Amino acid sequence: MVTLLQLNRHLDDDHKNLEDVEQDEVKTWFRTQMVKAKRFQPLAVLNQKLKGLDVFESNDLALPPTANSRVPSSPEPTLPDPDEAVTRAHWQRSGPNDACAEPMCGKNLGVVNGCVNCRKCGRLFCEDHTMYQMKLSRSAQHEPVRGFWCRVCETCYKSREGYNDHTGLSRDHIGEFRNLRKKTVDKAYLEVIRLEKRLTKLTQLLANPPEDQGLGNGSLFWSISGQKSQRKMIEQSVVTWEDDANVSNCRFCQQEFSSYSFRRHHCRLCGRIVCGDPQTSCSKEIGLNVAISSDRENGYLSEKTSRNVTVDVRMCRDCQSTVFSRRDFAQELAKKPPDVRAYETLVEFERGIRLTLPKFQRLLVALQNPDKPPTPTQLTEASKVRKRLLDSFSQYDVAARRIRDLPTSSTSQQRLQKAIYQQASNFLHLHMLPLKTLPKILKHASPHGANGHRSTPNRSNGSLAAIKYNQHESSSQVSSNSAISAMESEEKELRDRLIVLEEQKFFVSEMIASANKRRKFDEVSSLSQNVGDLSVEIDQINGTLSQLDFASAYQQGTISPPAR
Repeated sequence: MVTLLQLNRHLDDDHKNLEDVEQDEVKTWFRTQMVKAKRFQPLAVLNQKLKGLDVFESNDLALPPTANSRVPSSPEPTLPDPDEAVTRAHWQRSGPNDACAEPMCGKNLGVVNGCVNCRKCGRLFCEDHTMYQMKLSRSAQHEPVRGFWCRVCETCYKSREGYNDHTGLSRDHIGEFRNLRKKTVDKAYLEVIRLEKRLTKLTQLLANPPEDQGLGNGSLFWSISGQKSQRKMIEQSVVTWEDDANVSNCRFCQQEFSSYSFRRHHCRLCGRIVCGDPQTSCSKEIGLNVAISSDRENGYLSEKTSRNVTVDVRMCRDCQSTVFSRRDFAQELAKKPPDVRAYETLVEFERGIRLTLPKFQRLLVALQNPDKPPTPTQLTEASKVRKRLLDSFSQYDVAARRIRDLPTSSTSQQRLQKAIYQQASNFLHLHMLPLKTLPKILKHASPHGANGHRSTPNRSNGSLAAIKYNQHESSSQVSSNSAISAMESEEKELRDRLIVLEEQKFFVSEMIASANKRRKFDEVSSLSQNVGDLSVEIDQINGTLSQLDFASAYQQGTISPPAR
C-alpha cells in the first residue's frame, strides 16, 4: 500500500517537468470538480469521492465502447442538469435563522452544517440528513423508471413506495394446486362412495336376506355347511373374489399361506386375498349394527317396526381405512385429553362460584343491618346458599387436586399443573372468608327485636344491635347474660381461628425456606403472597379481639367477671 508521503515524492520526482498546458488542464478539471462537489454534495460525500468511491448515482449515460475507433462516433447525448430540470417552486427559502427540519437534529443551517433543500418536499436540512437519492420526475414526484437522480431527505427516501416492503411479490397458487389435486381427490372420493355402496348392500343382504335364500326362516333345515355356503354366495354377489390358487402370499405382510395353519381370507369389499393374523392386522372382522324394518300385521292394519341386527364383515386394512378414516379423524378431534377435561371441570366450578357469591354477599349485607332484624326466611335462604357454596368449594378443591396429581413425564406440564393448583388455592383463600361470617350472624341475630319499643332513635333493640352498639337494655329486650355469653363464644371462635392461621403461616414460611434452598423462585413469590394474606387476616382478628369490651358488659350487668 502506497502512503501519502510516497505519493507526493513520486509526483515531485517523476512529474515535475510537465508542460504548462497539461498542468493548467489538470488544475482546471480539479477546480471544476471542487465547485460542483461544493454545490451539490456535503463534505462527507466529497471525501468519499476523493477516495475513489461513488456515493451518489450519476445521471450520465454509460455508452458502450465502439468496436472500430476509425468510425466517427455520434455526438454524445447531453442530459439536462437535474437541479435545473426538476422544479423548484416548492422549495423553502433560506433565512438567517433556519434550523434543520429533521425533528431529532435541530442544527442551525449555515456554512458549517450546510443548507440543502430536499428536492422532493422542498424543506431545508443539514448536510448529514440529505445523504439519500431517489429518482424524481420534473414535477418532483417519485418516478423510478424515467426520473432523475436527486438528493432528498431521509423522510422522503423512506416514505417512497416500495421501501421496506418485506412481503414482496406474492402469487396465489391455490387455484393451480386445487386443479392439480382435483384428480386425486375425485378418485379417492369415488373410491369411498364405491366401497360404501358395497358395504351397505352387503349388510342389508346379511341382515335381511331374501326369502328364497333366507338364513332365518329355514335355519332348522339347513346344515352348518349349507349356512356357510349360503353366506358365501351372498358375499360373492356383492364383489368377485380372487382365486385362491393365484395368490400364495399375503398382499400386506407377505406371509406365505398354508392349507390349515395359515389360511386365506377374502376382503368382503374389494375381494382381495389377505391373511387374518391379529399381530399384523391385515384384515379384521368389523361388527356393525344394521337397522332393518319389518312389517307386522295387527288385525287389518300393518305396522312397520325397526330393529338392530349385528353383522360381522371382514375387511382388509386398505378398505377399513378408506371407509372409516374420516369418522376416526372426527372422533380423534373430538376426543380431549384428561388434563383438558379436568381443567374445564375446574373452570365450570369456578364460574358457578362466581355467579353465586354476589347473591350471598347481598344476603350478608341484609343480615348485618341493625335497624332491620333478619326474618326467618332470610336466615333459611342464607343458610342454603352458604351450604351450596361450601359444596362448590369442596368440589373445586377436589378438581384442583386432581389436576395437580395427574401423572405426567414432562417437566413443563408438571409446572403448569402446579401453577393451576396454586391459583386455585389462592382463589379458595380469597373467597371462603365471607362464609365464616354467617354462623356468627346466625348466632347473634334475633327476629324478635322488632317487636319491642325503641329507646334510642335509629337503633333496634335486637341482640345484633346490642352487640354492635355495646348497649344494655331491659330484661324484656336482651339480657346481659346472653350478651356476655355471645361475646365469650365469639372470642373463643376468634382465638381458635387465630391458632389455625398462625399454624398455616408457620407451615408456609417453612415451605418458602425449602423453596429458596431448591431455588424455586416462582414458588417463593406465590407463597410469599399467601404469607402476606395470612398476616393481614391475623392482624384483623387481633384487632377484633382488642375491640371486645368485656369490662363494660360486666359493669352493666349484675354478674361478676370470672377469673380469666
